[in-house]
Amino acid sequence: MAIRDIFLEGEEMTVDPEWTKKFFNQEDYRGAYHLVDTDMIGIYTPADQQHPAYSAPPPDYSYTFTKFLTSADLKFYNSYYYQCQNYMLLASDSRRLEYAMTAEELFFPAIQDIFDDGKGWVITPNQQILTMHILEAQPRIHNEEQKIFDWNVKFDILPEAKVFRKDTGQLQPIAEFDTRGLLRDGAIHGTLRSRFLDPGWDIHFIPEKEV
Repeated sequence: MAIRDIFLEGEEMTVDPEWTKKFFNQEDYRGAYHLVDTDMIGIYTPADQQHPAYSAPPPDYSYTFTKFLTSADLKFYNSYYYQCQNYMLLASDSRRLEYAMTAEELFFPAIQDIFDDGKGWVITPNQQILTMHILEAQPRIHNEEQKIFDWNVKFDILPEAKVFRKDTGQLQPIAEFDTRGLLRDGAIHGTLRSRFLDPGWDIHFIPEKEV
């Protein structure tokens, strides 16, 4: 069962204070998160109306090296998840991702369908199409026994990024492909729900309407 289906309603829990001392720290992780430098896989060629992007830089997979049960490590994994979502808009190719980005998990699966059908792709003046905002200083324990945590987030969308429809020749805003109904006030709001796998993390996005 995917962790997005576990305890969606939540419940009160007794938390071991010694355990939380090891997980939480005094850092305030609220703020905007951006793409970071990563290894190039070739000469990056931005998409235009003739072709999709070539050799788009994949996310920094060093985030997946963090394997400890701490809020600091969870923050790194959340950052990697965000970069994977951004990469799927930029390149529409999951083969270079350490995270299995399923159709259910994609923010805009309709855009992926258009790409897979050879009918279009995203054209953007900036590789950073999404900007993630962590909205809480520290994550919250959702289920202590199963080591599941929640962290409220928001994703802004670069308004200049457009979907080029090869079949119609039109450029359309990304928001027009919001088939999951995630957007509110031009941004995606929800919760990153994460389960510690020992090592690593399994992370899924829960839309705010389902939390």
